[in-house]
Amino acid sequence: MTKYQRLPFDPVLLLSVVALLIFSLIMVGSASLEVANVRYGSPWFILLRWCFYIPVALAVMWAVSRVHPSWWEAMVMPLLGFGFLLLITVLIVGSEINGATRWFSIFGMTIQPVEFVKPAIVIYLAYYLSNFSDRLRSFANGLMPMLLIIVMMVALLLVQPDFGNAVLILSMSFCLWFVGGVPTRHLVGLMATAIPVLAVIIMSAPYRMQRMLAFMDPWADRFGSGYQLVQSQIAFGAGGITGAGLGQGVQKLFYLPESFTDFISAVIGEELGLIGILAVIGVFGLVCWRGFKIARHADTDFSRLLALGATFLLAAAFIVNLGAAMGIFPTKGMPMPFVSYGGSALIGECVLLGLIFSVQRHQAASVRNARGSAHRKERRIRADANDVEGVSV
Repeated sequence: MTKYQRLPFDPVLLLSVVALLIFSLIMVGSASLEVANVRYGSPWFILLRWCFYIPVALAVMWAVSRVHPSWWEAMVMPLLGFGFLLLITVLIVGSEINGATRWFSIFGMTIQPVEFVKPAIVIYLAYYLSNFSDRLRSFANGLMPMLLIIVMMVALLLVQPDFGNAVLILSMSFCLWFVGGVPTRHLVGLMATAIPVLAVIIMSAPYRMQRMLAFMDPWADRFGSGYQLVQSQIAFGAGGITGAGLGQGVQKLFYLPESFTDFISAVIGEELGLIGILAVIGVFGLVCWRGFKIARHADTDFSRLLALGATFLLAAAFIVNLGAAMGIFPTKGMPMPFVSYGGSALIGECVLLGLIFSVQRHQAASVRNARGSAHRKERRIRADANDVEGVSV
């Protein structure tokens, strides 16, 4: 007998994610066949690995969804400590790829620890905001403890360097602080301080400045710093309204770097056109809508903030990925959730999804189980009474 009575999975949310994953199989296959053939000697190498990662990630999502939110709340400090340990360890023994030390290489696979750190940060912020709401009006006793944790996490990410995920975590933190009851004056003051600091961080790294300049005018250096964005824009432009047809894209043929990971949206735009992009946005919109709805109907403050933070991270990553490929934001190596190829990224996304389902599947669990226990106790009393009556007769 289980300790908690669980609801079935939210059908709209689950089917939307499954639809994105099936679509991902099609598009990753289309974008990777030629690249895999040249790099690995087999056109199916990347697609077969993706077929392995997807069921593993879904199994992780299912396992996380079975855990009651109160357990995540109780385990907040071990999870946060493990997150710090991962970020420190990757700087010491991690593999350097393209000048960044963000990955562990294990048995031929690369694992990016930040994907598993983000859920831990969401759990920590949800825990603190829900359990110490009486402290929030004081900056020193309320916001400052959380701020120190976030600043240390962000500092470790910047050392890697991973500016994009650092900004993503900061944005999510501001969202939860605002919803969780941190006074607006504290947030405004903090934002006024953070913006100049981020500007200095950008200007202090030449490659970040190159990305900013390429973002403002990619065609000024179309064969240098603006190359990726130029090729991405060509792909979107070539696709038009209806696209060139599935598998008929040209930019994926070694013109567009990272065509099946960070820039898969450009391949979608070229082969399926504006219609394909709008379809992906629509399906992912359903994911966000259900996530925010689950957060709104959560039965505790911790569960509400947990589901909200997890949904925000997924939504923000989607917006940044699509916006960077279209030239709305500076280019950033951030995959499109549930669509781009990337094993550790997909598993991390499914952990976030599992936290949302953890809230949804245990809504009012204590009330239902209390009622169930009361009904079982009443049946036992009636059965005992009938037995006594039978003996008396």
